Amino acid sequence: MHQRLAVFNLGGEVMSTDFPMVAFNDPADADFAGIKALLSQGQEDSWWHFEVGCGTDEWWNA
Repeated sequence: MHQRLAVFNLGGEVMSTDFPMVAFNDPADADFAGIKALLSQGQEDSWWHFEVGCGTDEWWNA
């Protein structure tokens, strides 16, 4: 997952090896449309499940 999202220059952290949940921080000028497209594609292809914990208007409108 980190490799696929690395092109977007996101910060983030893995919670633990026992519970492989990842949290990402998106910069204010991030390519939100590109990130959302990749996250959606990964979910459709069963690579991962994602949820948005907190999103700005820029995120939701991308």
